[in-house]
Amino acid sequence: MKENLYRLIADFQDSVQVALKLMHRSGIQMPSSSYGWIKSDIPKVGELEGGVKYYKHGAGCLVELDSGIVDFDFGEQGEIGGFNSWWLTSFAGKNLTVYGFKSYNDVEEHLNKALNDGELIFPDRDMYYLANAPHIYAIEIDGRNPDDMLPSRNHDRVLTLQIHYFETADLMFKNYNNLNQKMNGHLSHREQFDMGIYLSTWLGFLGVVCEGFRSLKIRLLVENERPKNFKELLPISDGIGKLMKEHSDSLRVFRNNVFHLRENAEFIHQFFDKEVERLSWAFELHRALSAFFSKYRVFCETHYILNGRKGESDLIKVKALRSKKIKN
Repeated sequence: MKENLYRLIADFQDSVQVALKLMHRSGIQMPSSSYGWIKSDIPKVGELEGGVKYYKHGAGCLVELDSGIVDFDFGEQGEIGGFNSWWLTSFAGKNLTVYGFKSYNDVEEHLNKALNDGELIFPDRDMYYLANAPHIYAIEIDGRNPDDMLPSRNHDRVLTLQIHYFETADLMFKNYNNLNQKMNGHLSHREQFDMGIYLSTWLGFLGVVCEGFRSLKIRLLVENERPKNFKELLPISDGIGKLMKEHSDSLRVFRNNVFHLRENAEFIHQFFDKEVERLSWAFELHRALSAFFSKYRVFCETHYILNGRKGESDLIKVKALRSKKIKN
């Protein structure tokens, strides 16, 4: 590929990322697919931070950056960085000759040659991508300022532990409790069966959460890799650490037998040994983890809002954007 074409593509892709970061910080949540973007209910026309205008269209958006206009679409799976001759030509504007191109047709010819040479791929509607380059996705856009210690929401390992594992444990815990409270009445055979599923699945995922809590070294993570106010979580974290030590081995064995084909039911008898009150311990551990994750989310939400990371906040919806209709 000729150096001038590569430079034009690279500058265009860099500007797309600048636009997306600005959109995200302004409260526009990044889509996981082009369909998700099409169906999103953000205003078709509005303003981002700093008075930058945007125009939502089909599977993409046009943003009038201070450095110039950038127009783009999201890929089917939310990929960013796709380009075509029209977007590249519009992006270059009056600087097209500076990039070494005479016209739109000239750009198109260079793209077709790069495609024929295997330097580009053309998999998604009318968008080219660099061949052998990893895709970048909109949901991976990092809206942080350089000195911001809190990871972007989609890369926060603590939130991953909560959303993908603890929330499952919590759902099973609530389902189990609902049936357990009916025990004084009459449970059908189906309800008794379901109750056993909820109990074992809850404990299994509780074991996964504990393993994640240990592997992430939550105390050190909160103390050294998060903003200072997050240190208020340390007493809860320390309490969870002490609780986990009491019966962590038994819970680990129980978890392994829940998520792997077991040879016998001995692990059940061992965990529910009447001489050791492990179930009440599991209740206490679950409540402590719930308190930790709940407060962690509060700290995150506060941080997102105070640091201009509106697109990551559950409290700020897109309708709260400082957007206004722009008359044509």
